Order: sequence, then C-alpha cells, then structure tokens
Amino acid sequence: MLLHLGAGAYFDVREHKIPNWWVILGMGNGLILTGLEAGQLSSPSSFLKEPAFFLFRMLLVTAVFFVLFLFRMIGAGDIKMAALICGYLGLSSGAMAIFYGFLIGAFWSLIKLMGSGGFISRFSHLLTYIRYVIQTGKITAYYRPERDGYDMVIPFGLCLFLGTLLALAW
Repeated sequence: MLLHLGAGAYFDVREHKIPNWWVILGMGNGLILTGLEAGQLSSPSSFLKEPAFFLFRMLLVTAVFFVLFLFRMIGAGDIKMAALICGYLGLSSGAMAIFYGFLIGAFWSLIKLMGSGGFISRFSHLLTYIRYVIQTGKITAYYRPERDGYDMVIPFGLCLFLGTLLALAW
C-alpha cells in the first residue's frame, strides 16, 4: 500500500495528476492481497468475501468524496488514492489517515497562502464562488488550471501519503 501511495504522491507532485493505471495496479494488488490473506486465515468462502469488502470500501469513499470532485475542489486521482487507503486499511483506520491528510493539506495551504500574500484574494474568490453557486444553482468548477494556474495548488496525494504514514505510526 505504501509503495502505491508513495508513487502516487510522486506523480502528483511532478505532474499534478495521479495516473489511472497506477491506481488500478494498486487496486489489483489490494484485491489479491486481501483474497490471499482471507484464504489463509479462515474459510475458503472468505477468499471472495474480503476482496468484495475491499471494493465496497473503495466505492463508498469514492461516492463520499465525489461531491468535492464535482466542485473541482479535489482531484479525481486524490479521491482514488483516498479510496485505496480505505480499501487497504479499512474504514476506521482509513478515515483517520485521510483526516490526517486533510489536516496536513490545510496546514500546508495556510502556510502557502500566508507566504504568498494571497490569503485575502483566495478567500474572496471562494466567497464569490459560493455566492455564484447559490444564486444560479449551477455547479461549476471552483478551480480551473487555465484560469488559476498551479501556484496555489498543493499536491494532495502527498498529503494523503503523509497522513497515512502518520496514522500508521500513531
């Protein structure tokens, strides 16, 4: 799991994108590992049950975070990494790892905004966006790279990786 998350974080830092093939490889590994572990520890029927739970956890996390993706406040690759975390760790430990990732991301964003002097302008942009969505009822992208650039973007995949390390160490 850490290999997949670490490489996903690397891709996110370098390319601002986590490749689908890498996430699919991590998912395949997770399915195989949970199936093998379940087959060794209990009845043969759990050989299929545990991989099904792995997929269910991934699907649940994807559904929960999909709203943030619709508003383009989080990337699709970040959601897939969060789903992998919960797939491997389970919902409770995975939620804690994702929570730590969000804390790291929030702290990093705050430092980046304060350091660049862009805190007021980004906060104003957020309020304008919220007002627009409420007034028009249309969901549009909050962040658009062609308009906003990558200056204020943080690689959230790295934050999720660090949050997972923190949760495992804790």
